[in-house]
Amino acid sequence: MTRLIGCLLALASMGTCAFAGERKDAKAEPPAPSMRFEWRVEPAATGCGTTKCRRWIYAVGPITAQTPDDFDAFADQRDLKGATLVLDSEGGSVSGAMELGRKVRALGMKTTVGRIASMEPAPDAACSSMCGFVLLAGVQRHVPREASVNVHQIWLAKKRNKILTSSYTAAEVSLVQRDVARLAHYTLEMAGDLELFELALQVPSWGPMHRLSVDELVRAKLITPTSPPGTAVPVAAGPSAPASGGTIGRP
Repeated sequence: MTRLIGCLLALASMGTCAFAGERKDAKAEPPAPSMRFEWRVEPAATGCGTTKCRRWIYAVGPITAQTPDDFDAFADQRDLKGATLVLDSEGGSVSGAMELGRKVRALGMKTTVGRIASMEPAPDAACSSMCGFVLLAGVQRHVPREASVNVHQIWLAKKRNKILTSSYTAAEVSLVQRDVARLAHYTLEMAGDLELFELALQVPSWGPMHRLSVDELVRAKLITPTSPPGTAVPVAAGPSAPASGGTIGRP
């Protein structure tokens, strides 16, 4: 609790924030595309059979307010219980990421970081900003050595391009502190450690992100004890489903 209070005070002293990925001014630029989801199943021809073929969901792109609804539409078409979510994202909306994370946890899904190369997940991908909090939602969490999980401070999206010169209203400060409290609650709800929160707060939003070390990943509980860092991207075995189609989300 002392650490949480320290986090909140630190944010209050910095002014206003919202998470990275929410960096674009919607009035100045068109909306960013939302995360898309692709269903991948190991071909039965590889010898996995009909009940042991590996299956995973490739989640790529920014997290937006639309993402949780897109995930619902994707999940309605197939059984995702116990499947593995392979994340490749620069982050995005705080609210969108927390809502997506809760849906992932409710389905008992595993999470990892990777990108899709051919039909196999490749480990050299990045999960940045709010993506790390979606990673935290997996009942088992794995980060390959080649992958990176990157964090930094949160900030208001519409002020991202003028962080150091903008002025901030009391309403904006209140909004940020509300979201900080919600994110802290979410972190504990997912059985994460507030060190993830603290590490992010130490990195200015206007500078380069901080790549978490293996020790930091472990302390932040982004790696589960049964899934130590390694080179392979684990995927769940389960009933086969059509490998074609299954992509949903805005381009």
